[in-house]
Amino acid sequence: MKTLTTMAVGVVALALNYGAADAQIGRTQQDRRDIRQDRRDIHQDTRDIRQDRRDLTGDRRQLAQDEKAGRTGQVKQDRADMRGDKRDLRSDVRDRRDDRRDLQHDRRDLRTAQDVKRDRQDIHQDRRDIRQDSRDIRQDRRDLAGDRRQLALDERAGRAGQAQQDRADIRSDRRDLRTDVQDRREDRRDLRQDQRSQ
Repeated sequence: MKTLTTMAVGVVALALNYGAADAQIGRTQQDRRDIRQDRRDIHQDTRDIRQDRRDLTGDRRQLAQDEKAGRTGQVKQDRADMRGDKRDLRSDVRDRRDDRRDLQHDRRDLRTAQDVKRDRQDIHQDRRDIRQDSRDIRQDRRDLAGDRRQLALDERAGRAGQAQQDRADIRSDRRDLRTDVQDRREDRRDLRQDQRSQ
C-alpha cells in the first residue's frame, strides 16, 4: 500500500511539473504575441502622429491665408481646428508612449520567462553532471580496490617490478578519485546556486 501511495505522489508531482512547464511555454508564446502587437500599435501610433502633424501644418497655413484675406469667421474655425489637431497629436503621442512602455514590459516578461527556462535547464544539467560524477567515483573506487588486490598478489608472489607498477596505478587511481570527488562537490554547489536563483 505504501508503495502505491509513493507512486501516486510521484505521478502527481510529475504531472504538476509538466503542467507548470506547459504553462510557462504558454506564457512565453503569449509574451511574444504581445510584443508583436505592441510593435504594430507603435507603428500605427507613429503614422497617426505624422498625419496629425501634417494636419496641424495645413491648418496653420490655412489660418495664415484666412488672416491675410481678413476672413474672421474662417480664422475662428481654423483656430478651433488647430486646437482639435493639437489635442489629437497629444493623445497619439501619449498612446505611443504607453505602447512603448507596454512593449518594454512584455520584453521584460519574455526575458524573465527565458531566464526561468534557462535556470531549469541548468538544474537538469547539474543533476546529470552529479550522476555522472557519482558513476565515475564508483568506478574509481572499484579500480582502486582492484589495484590494491593486484598489489597484494604481486607482493606475495615476489614480483617487485610489478608491485612498483601497481603502486603507480594506485597513486593514479587516487588522483582520479580526488578529482571526481572535487567535480561532484562543484556540481552540487552549482546545483544549489541554480536552485536558489530560480
